[in-house]
Amino acid sequence: MLVVSMFCGTAGVAQATEGAGGLYLLGSQALGAGLAPAPGWYVSSAMAQYSGRVGSASVGGVTLLYLKKRVDSAGVNLLYAPKTHILGAQAAISVTLPYAYLRLTGETTGRIEGVHSVSNTSLGDAAITGRLGWKVNDAFSNAVSLTLWSPTGDYSKGFSASIGHNRWACDMLWAMTYISPRSHLEFSAALGYGINGTNPLTHYRSGDEAHLELAVGKRFSPHWVAGLAGYAYRQVTADSGIGDRLGSLKGRVFGAGPAVNYSTRLGGHGIAVGARYYREFGAVDHFHGNVVILSTTIRL
Repeated sequence: MLVVSMFCGTAGVAQATEGAGGLYLLGSQALGAGLAPAPGWYVSSAMAQYSGRVGSASVGGVTLLYLKKRVDSAGVNLLYAPKTHILGAQAAISVTLPYAYLRLTGETTGRIEGVHSVSNTSLGDAAITGRLGWKVNDAFSNAVSLTLWSPTGDYSKGFSASIGHNRWACDMLWAMTYISPRSHLEFSAALGYGINGTNPLTHYRSGDEAHLELAVGKRFSPHWVAGLAGYAYRQVTADSGIGDRLGSLKGRVFGAGPAVNYSTRLGGHGIAVGARYYREFGAVDHFHGNVVILSTTIRL
C-alpha cells in the first residue's frame, strides 16, 4: 500500500514562532503514518488550505496586535525507496518543493500603525526527508524520519507576505501503525520534535516544537480506509534573540476531523489519494482556524 502521509513538506500552518508560521504541516501524518513504501520511485502532489487568526505576532521584525492568515499551498515530492535495507529497515529519501499563495491582514504598531493587508505567491522552503521503516509483522509497522528545511523560499523583512521563513529547521519523527487482522481497525500515531534556527535578518530565534498526531480508522476494503484524525501541538521552548519583542510566548493548539485514504492500480502504477479536514481548538498564542489537506501519490 502506498503511504500518502509521507508527504509532509508543504507550507506549514501556524504557531507562536516568528511570523506565527511553522515549517512542519500539522496533520500531515494520519492514517498509515507508520507504513513504509515498497522499493521504487514515487511522485506525490499535495494541496493544503489554511485560514485562521492569532492575537499578537511578530512578522519580519514588525509587531502586530492581531494577525489573520490565509494560505493556499501546493507542492511536488519525489521519493525513492531502494531495494537494499538499512538496519533491517526499508529506507526512503524524498525532496519536496512547495509553492503557495499567502495573504496576511493585521493591525500594526509604530510608524505604519493601522490595519494592513499584504499578499504574495511564490516558492516556499525546500525540504529533504530521510526515513527508515520497519514492518514488525502483518499488524504492526513503525518508522523514524528526519526532515531538514533550507531557507530557499521568498522572504522579505518587514510586514510582508513572505512564503519562506529565512531560517534552517529540522523535525525528528517517530510514527507507527497497527492494523487489527480481525476487526480491520487501524490505529496510527506520530510523535515529532522540531528545532528552528535563527533568522539572520531579524535576529529572531523561534522556539522548539513538539507535535503528536493520532488517527483511528476502519478498512472497509483493500482500497478504502476512513476514520478520524487529530493533532496536538506545543511549543516547548520560548522564542529568543534580539528580534523577539513579544516575550516568552509558547504556543499550543489542537485539531481534529475526518480522514480518508483510497488506493488502487491504474495502468500498472499504484495510486493513493488522501483527504482530511481539521478544525482547530484550544489555541493559546497560536493561530486557530481550519485546514484541508488533499494528496495524491503515484508509484512509477
